[in-house]
Amino acid sequence: MNSHIVNEFNIYQDKLWKFTNPDNSWKEVTEKRKLIHERLSRFCDSHSDDPEHIDKVVKCLIRGVSLLESAINWHEPYIGKNRKNYARSRASQWRLVMTYSGFEITAKALMNKFNRSEGADATQKIIDKCNLPNYEKLEPPNPEKKSNFDKWLTKEEATENAIAEFLGVTSGDAKIIKRWIAQSEPIESWENAVKLAKALRNASAHGFLLAKKVKDWGLEPGLAILTGNLAEIVTIGLKTLISEDLE
Repeated sequence: MNSHIVNEFNIYQDKLWKFTNPDNSWKEVTEKRKLIHERLSRFCDSHSDDPEHIDKVVKCLIRGVSLLESAINWHEPYIGKNRKNYARSRASQWRLVMTYSGFEITAKALMNKFNRSEGADATQKIIDKCNLPNYEKLEPPNPEKKSNFDKWLTKEEATENAIAEFLGVTSGDAKIIKRWIAQSEPIESWENAVKLAKALRNASAHGFLLAKKVKDWGLEPGLAILTGNLAEIVTIGLKTLISEDLE
């Protein structure tokens, strides 16, 4: 993962702790609560200045950012005893799973969308609230052994759908995975990067995308880039929240 992204995230995570400290001060100090409410309103004007609401949002933010911190500071990750086979591939999956979970929790807190069904909406809307740079295109997978991949790259509709069925994804998840893997189309926007990260998170968390396929299909570089993309969105989101003046 890009070390600059990791360093920037760590800087603004530390600033978040300083902004919210001391713990529970937003319950007891009216001015502190008003300040947090004003900053949250930069993302969504439906945030309440009620102490219970501010408490809920801040604790949700801390939980999401802490989870993301654990994921992106997991340097050279591996899971399992044999590092030469699928241990790194498996770890790249679960780092993305952790990162997406932290990203979603953070986005829901900032966008004031706490219902379970509102996760996808929150993760798309937060993009509009962050002054993100132009998205650097994510190329489709390019495995070393093309024979492991050829049957998924046909343009026949039946096979294009087969990969989504194999990975246990449907609807929007199926569409974005089909485009990136089966149709070899690059990802060219933050919105689609988040959609792809969600789809791969779901396929991994539900046990359909195995570490062997991650390695055989050459997905590791893409998983690492998507992990960095999510971290970059949250970093800019924290900067938007914490900065006294927005440029």
